[in-house]
Amino acid sequence: METFADNLRFNLDLFPEDGLSRDFAIAPSDFAPYLAGEARASGAPEAEIPELVTSLRGRLDLRLSGRRLIVKGVFAVKVRMTCARCLADFVGRLGDRIDEVLEIGDPSMLGDADDPECFISVKDQEIDLSPLLAELFWLSWPLKALCDPGCKGLCQNCGANLNEGPCQCGGVAETRH
Repeated sequence: METFADNLRFNLDLFPEDGLSRDFAIAPSDFAPYLAGEARASGAPEAEIPELVTSLRGRLDLRLSGRRLIVKGVFAVKVRMTCARCLADFVGRLGDRIDEVLEIGDPSMLGDADDPECFISVKDQEIDLSPLLAELFWLSWPLKALCDPGCKGLCQNCGANLNEGPCQCGGVAETRH
């Protein structure tokens, strides 16, 4: 099996003219440093990195067109989350389609150097798509994760989890956020 680096790094000198397709699987322990790096790069405070329950899996279809890399594909992973209504931990699925066009080279030489989303750096004729995948992971994170669309939340009086049954305080019967 290829290593994590081999899955998402590509040598431009060896890049096939007709493009390439690659399935990838990244172990949680291998992907966590990229998630932490992307969180820091976005200016977020020292955020807690979510626990990946499964390997991040997907497929990339890549095509080189001049100094542009066209990246299409999909990814999916199961992640431990906290429900925004009842505060229970649960395992949810994150995933998304990938459809990006990246400029290859030195950002100071590009017309829109202030837009890092259109740029991918080259080191020793090698490109690394790991940072792109980490960014797409964070962009797929839900604003309000729910353990179930019908989650009843917590009692506003006593804090009992209403998914487990009615509370004993006689407070609010159901909480909707």
